[in-house]
Amino acid sequence: MATVISNLNFKGGVGKTTTTINLATALWIMGKRVLMIDTDPQCNLTNLVGFDQTENDSTIYEWITQDDCSIPVYEHYKGFCFIPAHKKLRDIEIDLMKRKNRERILTKKLSLIKDNFDYILIDCAPKDGIVNDNAMSASDSVLIPAECSGFSLQGMQDLLDSIQDVKENINEKLDILGFLVIKYDKNTRISKQTLEYFNHAYPGKIFQTKIRRNVKFDETPLRHKSIFEHSIDANGAEDYIALLKK
Repeated sequence: MATVISNLNFKGGVGKTTTTINLATALWIMGKRVLMIDTDPQCNLTNLVGFDQTENDSTIYEWITQDDCSIPVYEHYKGFCFIPAHKKLRDIEIDLMKRKNRERILTKKLSLIKDNFDYILIDCAPKDGIVNDNAMSASDSVLIPAECSGFSLQGMQDLLDSIQDVKENINEKLDILGFLVIKYDKNTRISKQTLEYFNHAYPGKIFQTKIRRNVKFDETPLRHKSIFEHSIDANGAEDYIALLKK
């Protein structure tokens, strides 16, 4: 049965999607069966894998809101699949307002397919809400990507409060897997200060492996590729593999 991990940070642009696609690809390279789920109405992960949706294609939106929706799992590579997002997720709070147990819909849906994968990685939207509650309710743990920038610290306490709320009221097994520091450059003051802050504020929860800053990451969205497909020799690819080996 799959281990389910939500990549979550209420601050946008801090590397959630980058972490999802590259961590998933690294797991797949290591022989694991992997499913990625895009729950962000910005659809960054969906676009990154090059998914070109037609009118008949189902997404995570239909799967959550419709009881009779077919399972929208699409194959990226053999043993490496994804569920795409849709911009209609912006209005899902209204659509689910009257649903019973609405925070557990995704948990129920994933129970149908968890045996088909070793890992399920959920790319979450940068905000609080019913979709993220569903993601955390269905997850074993939360991974928090944090960019080496003062902006990445904004909203952190709100995020931790939200995780704790789900843990206390819906999913008691939910845990914080750790904070993953990305865009790290040991030669810059902001990287050192960010790392010092996290080590002081959340001792024991910071991954020793840090994802180093690399311009190759910025090139991957235009090519609809992970760092491994775009430049496997880049230090970013090396770092994600090292993270898993730790």
